[in-house]
Amino acid sequence: MSSILADWRQEEERTPEKARNAANLDSKSPTVEWFLRSCVRAGDSVHDAFIESMPFRIGRVSGNDLQIPNPTVSGSHAEITMNGPDILVHDLDSTNGTFVNGNRVTDKAPLHQGDLLQLGTVKMHFLKREEATYSATVSADVAGHALAHFQFDKLLAQPAVCPHFQPIVRFSDESIVGYEILGRSRLLGLESPDKMFRVAEERSQECHLSRVLRDEGIRLGRHLDARQSLYVNTHPEELQNAELFESLKSLREEHPTPSIVLEVHESAVTSSQRLGELRKRLNDLQIGLAYDDFGAGQARLIELCDVPPDVIKFDLKFVQGLGEASQERRQLVGALVQMVRDLGIIPLAEGVERETEAVICNELGFELAQGYYFGRPAPLSRWMTDASI
Repeated sequence: MSSILADWRQEEERTPEKARNAANLDSKSPTVEWFLRSCVRAGDSVHDAFIESMPFRIGRVSGNDLQIPNPTVSGSHAEITMNGPDILVHDLDSTNGTFVNGNRVTDKAPLHQGDLLQLGTVKMHFLKREEATYSATVSADVAGHALAHFQFDKLLAQPAVCPHFQPIVRFSDESIVGYEILGRSRLLGLESPDKMFRVAEERSQECHLSRVLRDEGIRLGRHLDARQSLYVNTHPEELQNAELFESLKSLREEHPTPSIVLEVHESAVTSSQRLGELRKRLNDLQIGLAYDDFGAGQARLIELCDVPPDVIKFDLKFVQGLGEASQERRQLVGALVQMVRDLGIIPLAEGVERETEAVICNELGFELAQGYYFGRPAPLSRWMTDASI
């Protein structure tokens, strides 16, 4: 199947007015410096649309600088302009919206190198041409990215994921009390979660991929000690989608015995009401709740009090470097840990890589820990053969 952008057509002949505008560009306007690259699907070729002058108008009908014959794109959908050093995209009252990195543009928004620009269902990357390395780098990137798309259907269908498990340890006796399940794959171009979700987001399949990773992880992880909890991840998009509850219900019905903890990134929490609904559903399914990367962005202390989770995973920025940290910083981390414990929540230190960090985290009151010091992510066989760290 050809890409929805395969039929991009640009006018062969520019109108006299456009020709004059192109000839009179000032020094701030780019000349084939920026371009839009289509997000391909399996077997598709990549299509680049170079921005030869600004303003650069995009739409479904002829007469636009970039014509995209897709029904979700409006006749005149959006326009890219320059304001001094800034490049902006304007939504032209389109029917299905203009989005930058998933955020809807209500009037105009800045564009930066690598941003994902979406018009209706059409997705493109906004990229800058680097003259010196352009040809070789783009060729390698395009080939690798196209291969990743080609492999993605196989990843979901088989599924071809290879979950890894990283131990979660209790400080009091250094025993393994659980594992975080991390997505991995043996497919070229899709080895890590970053690579998998990059493709998934371009195909609007983030929720599907997240569910596959959870299901396969629990399917394998149920063979571990039943007393050890299995921590599974969510994608932020899932928290806006009712299908998350259905997927968790199906997961629990298929695997009624494992102790499961659902991790939610703090940035994905939009309201106490939504979080409270999630907490109630999880309780009904006997699934625990953990806030992941606490303090990485905006620590939502109100939600923390209103809907306390079972576990809070402190972001590694609180942990790494504690051995050289000032007394004031250690006191701050200790106060946060104590606040969490006072709420009846278990504090977990993420990213523990050195013995000094482990010792200090234990002294500051952390109950659980996770990091390379205690064990790196590894296939299930690694943890089935070893009874201890």
